[in-house]
Amino acid sequence: MRRNLSHCCLLLLLLLGTGVRAQILDPSDTGELDPDDPDYDAASARRGSPQDQRIIAPDTFGIFLYRVDNPNREVRFADSLLNGFQQYAPDQAVPFDYATLGQLGSAAYPLRYTPDYRRGLEVGFRQFDLYKVDANNLDFYRLERPFTYLRYLRGSEQNDGMLTARFSRNFADGVNLLLNYERIFQVGDQDQYPGARVRNTQVAVGVSVRPVGSRYNSFFSYAANTFESEQNGGIADFGTAADLGEIDNLAQLRPFLESTFLRHAYREFAATQYLQFGAARDTLTGRERRAFTLQHQIKIDQQQYRMSSLRAENDTSFYRLNPLLDLDARGVRNLITHDLVSNELGFSTYRRGSSASRETVQRDVLEASLTHQWHRVGGDRGDSTVNFLLANASIGLRPSDRVQLLVEGQLNLIGQIGDYRVAATGELDLGAAGKLEVGAVNQLYSPDLVQRTYRLNDVLLYDRDFGKTLELRLEGAYTLPFVGVRAGMAYSLLTNYIYFDEAGLPQQSDGPHSILQLTAERNFTLGSYRFDNRLLLQQADEAVFRLPQLYGEHSLYYAGKWFGVLNVNLGVDVRVVSGWRPRYYNPLLQQFQLQDRQQTDLYVQVDPFFSLRVTRFRFFVRYIQAQTILNDRLLYLTAEHPYPDHALRLGASWRLLD
Repeated sequence: MRRNLSHCCLLLLLLLGTGVRAQILDPSDTGELDPDDPDYDAASARRGSPQDQRIIAPDTFGIFLYRVDNPNREVRFADSLLNGFQQYAPDQAVPFDYATLGQLGSAAYPLRYTPDYRRGLEVGFRQFDLYKVDANNLDFYRLERPFTYLRYLRGSEQNDGMLTARFSRNFADGVNLLLNYERIFQVGDQDQYPGARVRNTQVAVGVSVRPVGSRYNSFFSYAANTFESEQNGGIADFGTAADLGEIDNLAQLRPFLESTFLRHAYREFAATQYLQFGAARDTLTGRERRAFTLQHQIKIDQQQYRMSSLRAENDTSFYRLNPLLDLDARGVRNLITHDLVSNELGFSTYRRGSSASRETVQRDVLEASLTHQWHRVGGDRGDSTVNFLLANASIGLRPSDRVQLLVEGQLNLIGQIGDYRVAATGELDLGAAGKLEVGAVNQLYSPDLVQRTYRLNDVLLYDRDFGKTLELRLEGAYTLPFVGVRAGMAYSLLTNYIYFDEAGLPQQSDGPHSILQLTAERNFTLGSYRFDNRLLLQQADEAVFRLPQLYGEHSLYYAGKWFGVLNVNLGVDVRVVSGWRPRYYNPLLQQFQLQDRQQTDLYVQVDPFFSLRVTRFRFFVRYIQAQTILNDRLLYLTAEHPYPDHALRLGASWRLLD
């Protein structure tokens, strides 16, 4: 009771802070970006985005991001905005939220269905893809001054938190160094359920060599992703009612599994080189002529997936629900290794230009390449190897900042012959009339490795001979800038879709299944007050897909400037999710599966917050799951895995130049 009283007082102080109007020097500042502002982006200015506050840094040149797969296509780095800064969790920092096991950094899956892109042989463990740093898609920086970015989040105790550090600087002869470090650690006792711990570590190093005036560019990148967790299979004490009243000591609860450990390790090295011809500048017009480029990339990727579960006396309830997994009185284990060596040789031609916001862009591009992949898959029964040959092509057009079109294709020539993917995206900016965004994907792909076969204790649990899955997705969105509305629609049709049933076994549906998704975004402004809204409606076949029909993300806050230097946001984030049967995460199978034991009701999550910014320093205070102060019901986005109750979170970030 005393804890709840103190928390209520803190919430009251935060919400009453909006009354400090005497300290506001510029309440009419909308935060809109001027065309000459370093953070102005002409290509995205017409999207119905919030009235973001901006950092005024006239002494900065600007920072641009590009990736190794196409260093001539850049986007502006804009991490100085205050809006949304308090949404620190990776599962909420994406356009549409992910469901997790209730812990920061735990296994996750998207609440809005999107296609998975496959490239050759895939193992099929994707529960940590949200957090991975890929060496091939590592963000490099184009800048003139050294750049450092630091961010730290403190959880309920010192053993819970998140740390991010990035550094980039230029050296002589066009050499740029990039360092990236991220860690999520949830190993404390105060706000963690028994048998549940998380420690995720991502380290990336990149070196780009782009000498001025040289036709040869090279890029070297290394990424190490390690996901270590203790997984409890859920809390057995909650059952389906999930109503035990206020819980003062989480350690008293009984998990389904007491000692189950998982470790996924990814080590990836990539070396990419480009040799350019042409691109000479016309002496009369000053325009750059068409360029031709030869590209080669070698990539070495090592993956290891290890799971072990020691049998304990209290694990009986889990094995009673999963009798197929009760193989040994001592426990179970699984080990899969996957080594990949990839060689890609390609050719491209393009015309280079600049956007209105000074980004390097390609007015048109045509690319074609061949990729050879050598795979070695290992486990308790030895190793096996397989070779793949993939053909890749892409066509892009950008005659102006208002029109963009990109079409990409992939076809398997050797290995899983016949698998293909064709994807297209496009944008049409009509000025005051709005902005149209469209996309389409058509792909045929073979089952993942763990969808076909899986072993526990070297015992074959299942061995499937599934056919290929055919998927078609069409989507589009339209933004009306004068009313600030963005509406979208997506339709997916899947034939022979593979899923994991209530027993945790893979099954292939015998017919087509469709998913219809509607989205809407609308942001309101009244003086210094903002009301940002994003709504998702989706309808799918529940026999195969388990997705919430309604999911809303809302932020009501005050945005102003105090003392002439402090940009502040003060308000509340609200998440609304309709009742549904969420998927269950089985730690022994390392998969999200269907379940019929738990049905949730409509749930509203309320998180008050306060954030501030002074030049390049940002800070926030966020009180998560505040609704549990008044109601003992807990949030479930994964069955049997409740989110903890109310707690305080503190975070800060600092961007340094020089």
